[in-house]
Order: sequence, then structure tokens, then C-alpha cells
Amino acid sequence: MKKLLLLAPVALLALASCKKDYTCSCTDTTSFDGVTEIDVYTYSIEGASKDQAVAACNEATITYSEAGFSQKQECKLSK
Repeated sequence: MKKLLLLAPVALLALASCKKDYTCSCTDTTSFDGVTEIDVYTYSIEGASKDQAVAACNEATITYSEAGFSQKQECKLSK
């Protein structure tokens, strides 16, 4: 019984660090000459740890602007 109690936390830690599939949700806002368009989409991040998935989703976040044109894409991990 003592061995089981000692192994249980280790087993839970191992399960928590397993690689899983995640979903990244993005909102893309584009403005050009006063006209704004908003697109919402998702993409999958497969076989990653939570830290890896968060990093991949954060990398998809961009902001860009140039004379009369701007684009802002914000992404967040949704799973």
C-alpha cells in the first residue's frame, strides 16, 4: 500500500506532462482606407505540451501597419 501511495503522485505528474492536441483561436482584423474586415479562425496544434502550444499560438499574434493599411492578428490557446 505504501508503494502505491508513493507511485500515485509520480503517475499523476507523468500524465499531466503528456503531449496533447490543442486548438489556437485567432481573430484577424484588417483595415484599409477606413474599411475594416474581421475574420475568426482556429487551427490545431497536435502532439505538444501546454508550454509548446502556448508558444506556438503566441507566435501567430502579429501587428502590422503601413500607410492606410493595418492588420492585427490576436491568437489565444482555447483548449
